[in-house]
Amino acid sequence: MSWGKGIIIAMTGFIGFILYLVFTLMSKNTDLESVDYYKKEIEFQKEITASNNTNALKEKVKVTQDEDFLVIQMPHDQDIDSIHVILLKPNDKNLDEEFNFEGTKNLMIPKKDLSKGKYQLKLHFVIENKKHLYKEDLTIE
Repeated sequence: MSWGKGIIIAMTGFIGFILYLVFTLMSKNTDLESVDYYKKEIEFQKEITASNNTNALKEKVKVTQDEDFLVIQMPHDQDIDSIHVILLKPNDKNLDEEFNFEGTKNLMIPKKDLSKGKYQLKLHFVIENKKHLYKEDLTIE
């Protein structure tokens, strides 16, 4: 076989390989994770900022449990207007709970209103016009 035939075979093989890649990759679905991906990204950045604001507080949020109540103690050195508590149950969306509190820094949620198991706690509150977010995973027993 001569050099010319070898070069032509190599170029044909390379072109065939490139065409195979083009058709294979063009047939793959490359849509975004969700339609409003960029809007969700902005919301996620706001969540990160709110979480960082909470981490910067001198006094931290404390979450404890006793036999009858889930007790949430907010920072006493801050003026908090209202608190929005969300308890997300990962394995059953129907068991998610939301509570709103105003004028108190010691929150007591009756455990009889909650089913036993794992929850993700989210606290949304505002201090001096800055949004704050506190997250914690907990188990209700």
